[in-house]
Amino acid sequence: MIRISGLHKYFGDQVLFSGVDLDIQKGEVVVLIGPSGSGKSTFLRCINGLEYFQKGEIHVDGIELHSINRTRPGKKDLEAIRNVRLKVGMVFQQFNLFPHMTALGNIIEGPVTVLGIDKASAVDNAVALLKRINLEGKVDCRPEELSGGEQQRVAIARALAMKPGTMLFDEPTSSLDPEMVGEVLSVIKDLVNDGMTTIIATHEMAFAREVAHRVIVFDKGEIIETGPPEEIFTNPKAERTRTFLRRILKD
Repeated sequence: MIRISGLHKYFGDQVLFSGVDLDIQKGEVVVLIGPSGSGKSTFLRCINGLEYFQKGEIHVDGIELHSINRTRPGKKDLEAIRNVRLKVGMVFQQFNLFPHMTALGNIIEGPVTVLGIDKASAVDNAVALLKRINLEGKVDCRPEELSGGEQQRVAIARALAMKPGTMLFDEPTSSLDPEMVGEVLSVIKDLVNDGMTTIIATHEMAFAREVAHRVIVFDKGEIIETGPPEEIFTNPKAERTRTFLRRILKD
């Protein structure tokens, strides 16, 4: 489903990735863990074409992304990025909902304007998604009328409305109050139980242990360890993994 080969990413003179390789299979749930600033978010953004990279290749369901000129991307490059984004949904730390639109309006905007789906069909699908995330009573609410957890669930529904084959979650609960975390994680659990190919960057270790098929540990821009959750959490091989887990589980 996704293949990353020799990924290099620099910020000026600072090297973040210097040759990351990773394959992700269809239906696999991969959880990225590691210290803040280790590269997890940038890695997800590279997969979705939101960050350019200097060397390497990313293949997403047959579409290839490669290093491009940041200031003057070519037509084929922009087309590849657009096609990847049609196949890969992403949910961010911040909810990024359109403040002037209702929950329903936020969800139908992409399918109508980007996919060309007729409005009636888009509305029917949006209502079904809102019911799925237990927000059927919030159809006409604007973001300011929703809690943080409700806004994040609407953001998830908005991504799902584009019918992606893969979902990326970048610390989806980091901006939420503790009592709202569970409702968002519950929605994500339902998705992975349905077999959606999913990559999640998170600091929620219990959640990672529960849903992941594979856990990948990032530190300083490199993958230092990968394996099944039981192996990573009970018998990590890398000292840096052990140090990270001791610190975060203590907190």
